[in-house]
Amino acid sequence: MPGSAESRVKIECEVSEEDLARVPRLASGCDPTGLELSPAEGFLLSRIDGQTSWKLLREIGGLTPDQVDLCIEEWLMEAYIDIDGRPPRVKRRETAIPEKPKPKRTMLPGEIDESLIDSSLDLDVALQREILEVEQKLECDYFTLLGLEREADGKEIKRSYFVLSKRFHPDRYFRKNVGDYGERLHTVFKAISEAYELLSDPASRKEILASLADPYRVETFSEPGDPAAGTTTSRKPLSPVERLRQRMLFRMPEGMRDEKTAQGDDLFKAAQQSERMGRFAEAAANLRLAVAFDPFNREYKRALGKLQAQIARDRIEELLSSASGGLGENEKGEARRLAQEMVLHRPKDAKVLSLAARLYVELEDADHADEYADRLATAAPDDGEHHRIRAMVHRLRGNKGHAVSEVNKALELDEIDAEAKKLLHLLRGGSRRT
Repeated sequence: MPGSAESRVKIECEVSEEDLARVPRLASGCDPTGLELSPAEGFLLSRIDGQTSWKLLREIGGLTPDQVDLCIEEWLMEAYIDIDGRPPRVKRRETAIPEKPKPKRTMLPGEIDESLIDSSLDLDVALQREILEVEQKLECDYFTLLGLEREADGKEIKRSYFVLSKRFHPDRYFRKNVGDYGERLHTVFKAISEAYELLSDPASRKEILASLADPYRVETFSEPGDPAAGTTTSRKPLSPVERLRQRMLFRMPEGMRDEKTAQGDDLFKAAQQSERMGRFAEAAANLRLAVAFDPFNREYKRALGKLQAQIARDRIEELLSSASGGLGENEKGEARRLAQEMVLHRPKDAKVLSLAARLYVELEDADHADEYADRLATAAPDDGEHHRIRAMVHRLRGNKGHAVSEVNKALELDEIDAEAKKLLHLLRGGSRRT
């Protein structure tokens, strides 16, 4: 593409005033989704609408005038755009510039970028490949993401979720050097949880299956010699656009897409109303359906995640407030699940991290409590609560001296911290439970 990093010459163009007044437009049959463009080139191409002149594109295209001229000239040569069927009169000047690294090529379906594999990390190379492979499926349907057939029942969905969530849970690799894979793990785990949440709900699963069973399909293309093409004659390689179309399962008609978007919007508004009235379970059910109708709407997903975190948080606080005699085994299992869900949707929220840490102290799980205290220290370094929680952890482990030291650090940050004072009193002779 024009202006690419591998160019060894700087190309400048001179365009006549007559040509600058002309209006470029997308060529008939050109599908811009199949072109390999930089973000700046993509923005410029999006401005070519059959109404904006070449001269105005120079001003609003997001590139320098010379770069805009060069892009338009190259796109004309490649027949991506046209201008009244007449070629422009463009003069080019070339000056040598230092060679730059070539841009990364576009990955083919099912192919991972091997340059992302880093053997120096505390992650097995095979696991890194698995993470990258799952990452490629994030835009697929929820069944594909979980590795399931569409006929899978509730038990199969649950089994697949538990296997994948255990494999890719970010907490499993806490305090390890995972590089960029920390963010990748969080993204993958969140997508897996979202898929499980929606497929486990009968109403949202029904809408997802209805969308996948849409009868409207686009034309598909076969590779040379593919028996599915009905012939074994040699054919030319697929173009980028054809490869893109081959990967698309269906394209919904505009009218049907608009109808589903409208239904999703109605459900979203109903969820907001339910949430304002304090009916959180009802709001969550409406949001799940909204996501099923419009699975690429990030606003719906953010709202659902935020609401699920709030529901989990309220339930954990309810369990803790009623745990004067300790939590039962069933309550402990529920509490752990809720803590994971809460942190999944609000991973940097100090209140969420604090609640999760205090829950694990109640569960006498010192390791997990310490992990969340670490995260809390990063999210809110000026709040002494992470020191107070570490004091509780040391107390669980019988390290009274370390516990007192941590409480004193908490009081240095907040000298009127009532909970820290209470804990200090307990450390000096009070009962064991906090």
